[in-house]
Amino acid sequence: ISAMAYIMGIPGLKIGAAASPDAAYGMTKSMIRDNGPCFLFLPVKMMKETKGHAAVGECMPINKCKLVHKASDDAVAGGRAVTVLTYLHGLKECQSVLPEIQAEGLDIDLIELRSLKPLDMETIRDSLARTHKVAILDESTNSGGVGATVSALIHEQCFDLLDAPVKRLCMDDAPVPYASSMEVAVVKRGSDVVKAVFDFMLKKI
Repeated sequence: ISAMAYIMGIPGLKIGAAASPDAAYGMTKSMIRDNGPCFLFLPVKMMKETKGHAAVGECMPINKCKLVHKASDDAVAGGRAVTVLTYLHGLKECQSVLPEIQAEGLDIDLIELRSLKPLDMETIRDSLARTHKVAILDESTNSGGVGATVSALIHEQCFDLLDAPVKRLCMDDAPVPYASSMEVAVVKRGSDVVKAVFDFMLKKI
């Protein structure tokens, strides 16, 4: 069962998620210097696969999202853009299907949720003001997870910006199978993001 679903409910805890070594380094330095308790999620496998440069001594904010990819103005103007929120492994999944989405004349604002709590609603609101549609690719469970919290906050604070309900792509309320072949059926992937974007365009959501 997702650890995020357990930890999100702890009062007073600042929760971060870093999908790259430079983000992990910069956010760790900021958390060490913070006066309150912090928790940082790191995808170990991705850290081993990713190569890059981390600026030594540089701190990164622990209360901000990162706009990884901005939808083209043309797609936004034509109503063919969707905001996609994700974190950890979901970032790699979304980046892998971006060319497939763009090949159909669509585009996404891809936002990495580096801060899970507190949530950077300003960045999310700015994106929704452009796209008016949002999907959340979530590694946690349907009940009590990250996506549930993010979806609730969006509906509470950005409802007037939405042209359609928030689309949550999360795990069912069940343990993740040990066998990788069975895990595919439980954990949402990039292909689910592609389907969600297409469904928005076809007004199935």
